[in-house]
Amino acid sequence: MTLLTRVFWLALRDLTLELRGRTGLLAAVFFLFTMLLILGLALGPSQDDLRKAAPGVLWVALAFAGSLLAGRAFGLEVEDNTLDDLLLVPGSREWVYYGKLLFQLLLLLIVGGVLLFLTAGLFYLPLSALPGILVTLVLGSIGYASVSTFYAGMLARLRGREALLPLVLFPVVVPVVLASVRATASLVEGLPLGEVFSWWQLLLVFDVIYVTVCGLLFPYVLEG
Repeated sequence: MTLLTRVFWLALRDLTLELRGRTGLLAAVFFLFTMLLILGLALGPSQDDLRKAAPGVLWVALAFAGSLLAGRAFGLEVEDNTLDDLLLVPGSREWVYYGKLLFQLLLLLIVGGVLLFLTAGLFYLPLSALPGILVTLVLGSIGYASVSTFYAGMLARLRGREALLPLVLFPVVVPVVLASVRATASLVEGLPLGEVFSWWQLLLVFDVIYVTVCGLLFPYVLEG
């Protein structure tokens, strides 16, 4: 079985189990809706204020939802005692990381899509900028998922990992979240695409660095 085949089937298995159980996704969506509703009420009825706040609200909410979903990557493996079985598969262990990364990325894109339309409805996010926002969503989700998957694997066997994960995750993903907010805000404000493209390039650099470094370090984290 090739590396790409292993990665694909591991991500597909995890996604099937997650969609079948639906607990994690429903909890994340409910959390997002409650968070957006509270922020919408706090910011007031002004459409201009809500529209200006929309990019920040979008990515802060997605970051918090991502921290809730991050533990799902290895939670079931630890509960069912199947993590060691994955590690016994012959060959390099990087495929486990990339399979879990793909699973996390798919979850983030699903939740991000729901969040995008909730933000458009509650914060008057202009859907005319939707294509560019979707590009930003993909680039930002890759960077976030790469780090969250790495730390989820590192903390998988520890007690209280749900509380520890956000503490170690957020300081590292701050550059990704900030760049994503700036790219989204530039699209909402209707700035030239050249200015948005510079933020996309920065996100792409973060993605390449995070995915490469985390993939290389992941086998040593599992051994530790």
